Amino acid sequence: MKKTILTLFTLLIGLSLFAKSGKVVLSGHVENHSENSIMITYLNNQKLVSAELDANGYFKMSTRIEDGFYFLKYGRNTAYIYLYPKDELNIVFDANHFEKSLIFKGHGSERNNYLVQKSIKEAELTEDLEAFYKVSEDQYLKNIENIKTIHRASMVEYDLEDFFKNAELKSLEYDRLLSIQNFENSYKFYLGDEISLSEDFYKPLEELDVDDMDEYKSQPYYRYLVNSAWGKRIEEASDVDGMFAELRKVPSQDLAITLTNSFYSKISSNKERAKDYLDLIKRVTSHQPFINAAEKQYQEVIDSRGLKKGDDSPKFSYEDIDGKMVSLNDFKGKYVYIDVWATWCGPCIKQVPYLKELEELYHDKNIIFVSISVDKKDVKPNWKQMVLDKELGGVQLFADKSFDSDFMNAYAINSIPRFILIDPNGDIVDPEAPRPSFDKTRTLLDELLN
Repeated sequence: MKKTILTLFTLLIGLSLFAKSGKVVLSGHVENHSENSIMITYLNNQKLVSAELDANGYFKMSTRIEDGFYFLKYGRNTAYIYLYPKDELNIVFDANHFEKSLIFKGHGSERNNYLVQKSIKEAELTEDLEAFYKVSEDQYLKNIENIKTIHRASMVEYDLEDFFKNAELKSLEYDRLLSIQNFENSYKFYLGDEISLSEDFYKPLEELDVDDMDEYKSQPYYRYLVNSAWGKRIEEASDVDGMFAELRKVPSQDLAITLTNSFYSKISSNKERAKDYLDLIKRVTSHQPFINAAEKQYQEVIDSRGLKKGDDSPKFSYEDIDGKMVSLNDFKGKYVYIDVWATWCGPCIKQVPYLKELEELYHDKNIIFVSISVDKKDVKPNWKQMVLDKELGGVQLFADKSFDSDFMNAYAINSIPRFILIDPNGDIVDPEAPRPSFDKTRTLLDELLN
């Protein structure tokens, strides 16, 4: 999951995205609040409206909008919502259990409570990574069709307006297409293996029009499909000149902004072309704060190439859940499998059951499992609560400066989950070790420990 940088480049665009067709009023209460504000965002992570929380966690905000899907954002937590002119929504949640406690009341609440439960249900349906992903392509298509069917069925349990039903049915289909497009990457991301798919598997994507910019503004999953399609075209160009030429062909400024912002993360996710993406950023914008951030990201990628198997591992000293300082030196003589994660990171949470399995399987072996949270300091209580709620094992540590800790910088960690394996002498076995859900992880540990 990428470390978010909200660039001034985006904020300075100053586009008028809204037809100002009606007003919405949003108020509510956040229990156990640690963040000072709450906001609604739109395309390109642009802030639509925000409110400060008072000392007791209450807030109120209003704005004029077009109807459509938006994002409710509180700190690192995000939820899809659907707003319609004249909505008057009361929003309540516990900051320690954002999604599972999120409740809407008032005019417009039914559609938004449906969206919350939809997200929770989908997480449950995809929790068993092997059952969902480690299947034939035909079975995978059945799995994602099953999710769509379940969501369609749950819609009848709510008093939903026709305009929302129409929008949501389209959204479910776009989500299905997105799952088809992402299957290969998801398989590798969660299971660590390559998968070869037939040409027929991708046929549902062939008829998709990726140039409908009205749909781009109104449908988030369509937006992801379009971003991916155009991002692939740019990446396939042989050099920066070709990449820039493809970028100039995009049909809207909104899409161009989104793609330009994505180049930042491409610097670290596509290390072979990191320099190309940095140069492309410099070519399309003169906004210096964004360029500075990109150059820093690129330098971290370059520095991380120096860490390899056999090198001394950078050290750390962090506080555990009981307030005791724990350092890497405390584990001398043992292998150390480090999980870098955060409470807001969905893919990190999906690894928890598999990490628990590893801990149980190797509990009597010469290995320590250490989890380092990179949550922000002000949400430390959330971290402690999740450690207790999920009964997380191993050694649970809290990074002192989140992603900016010396240890994180030394390993150039800019996306999570990230796993690191260190030997009994404190030397690196693998600076990017396989995930707990990978079969190869057990194979590797068996070779080392037996």
